[in-house]
Amino acid sequence: MREQHYFEIHNAELTHWWYCARRQIVANLITKLATTNRPLQIADIGCGTGASFAMLTRFGWTVGIDFSPLALSFSRTHGHLQLAAAALPSLPFQSDSFDIVCALDVIEHIENDADAMRELLRICKPNGLVILTVPAYQWLWSSHDDLNEHKRRYTRPQIQALLKDLPMTVERLSYMNILLAPPVIFYRQIKRLSQCFCKPNKPIRSDDFLPPRLLNWILRKVFAIEASWLTHHSLPFGTSVICAVRKHSN
Repeated sequence: MREQHYFEIHNAELTHWWYCARRQIVANLITKLATTNRPLQIADIGCGTGASFAMLTRFGWTVGIDFSPLALSFSRTHGHLQLAAAALPSLPFQSDSFDIVCALDVIEHIENDADAMRELLRICKPNGLVILTVPAYQWLWSSHDDLNEHKRRYTRPQIQALLKDLPMTVERLSYMNILLAPPVIFYRQIKRLSQCFCKPNKPIRSDDFLPPRLLNWILRKVFAIEASWLTHHSLPFGTSVICAVRKHSN
């Protein structure tokens, strides 16, 4: 990603409705699926500016991995020192190292996502969890994807195909952000149309900007409604896909 976008994420990630609700959904899945009666070893792959650390460290020791020195420097400003500079699909860890491996909106940045998925599973311990989130539907592609240097957006069947023949069991594979999907789709379409009439050199704005405080609070509460549902059930539609898989025992 371009450096300016890391500044935008850093300024928004702790309070932005989408990031906050995503953290709550992931935390609920970990509580439901992981063995949480002991401290866990956790890897946050593509940790970015470090906003997920506070949530993940509730479950155990967490190391953050990112290829960007700027992203890691932002993570350090939050007091997170367990950091490593690396990138998928080659991570500097022994096989079977972590109880939980998170890659939250990461593999859509990777050219070879199949190799990335195998690497995430490699460093996960037997019976451990790999948790992914990715953006959904190629037809929802927008300038936000361009700015984030995404390679693709996904459907649930595409994630199923990515997992095929790997030594794991799918614990949860679902779309998420169904309640806010209609306004998000409408916003993306309006934004796409407006760009047709913009000046060629006008900067394109990312979707990571913070909305007004009250609106941000409302959006966060609406999205977070899905956290309890996704712990036990799946959703048929949404602007993102979430996946939790359990690595087979040796």
